[in-house]
Amino acid sequence: MLSFLTSLTQSVGKLTAEECMALGLNKNFLMCSSCDALKEFSLDSLESECKSCCDEDDVQAFVKSDRPAAFPNLAIKYVRGADPVIKLMDEEGEVMETLAIDKWNTDSVEEFLNTYLLTPGVSDDDFSAFDAEATNNEI
Repeated sequence: MLSFLTSLTQSVGKLTAEECMALGLNKNFLMCSSCDALKEFSLDSLESECKSCCDEDDVQAFVKSDRPAAFPNLAIKYVRGADPVIKLMDEEGEVMETLAIDKWNTDSVEEFLNTYLLTPGVSDDDFSAFDAEATNNEI
C-alpha cells in the first residue's frame, strides 16, 4: 500500500487527509517548511510524501490555524478580493501604517506579532492594536 501511495503522490500531487494519515502525516497541521527540514535529518526519502500532504506557509494558513488566539489584540477581517495586510493602529484606533503581508509565511506573521503587538492593558507610545485582513481566496 505504501508503494501505491508513493506512486499516487508523484502522479497526482496532493494526497487526501486519509492518505496522509496512513503515511503517518497529519495534513491539518503539516506546513511545507517542515518538509524542507527533513534533509537536515537525512530523511530525504520522506520529502515527496510530506510535500504532498503539507499546506503552504502563508498568511491564510496562519489565519485558519489556532495561532491568532495567542494574540488577544489581533482583529482579523476578511475582505473579498483584497490582499492580506496588517494595519498598525494607535490607541485611538487610527491607522498609522499598513504593511502588505501577502508574501509572508506563518512564522513571519507570528514573529512580527510577538515583537510588535502590545499585551492588553499595557500602554506604549507606539502602536497598540493590529488588524490583519486576509481574503477568502487562495493566496
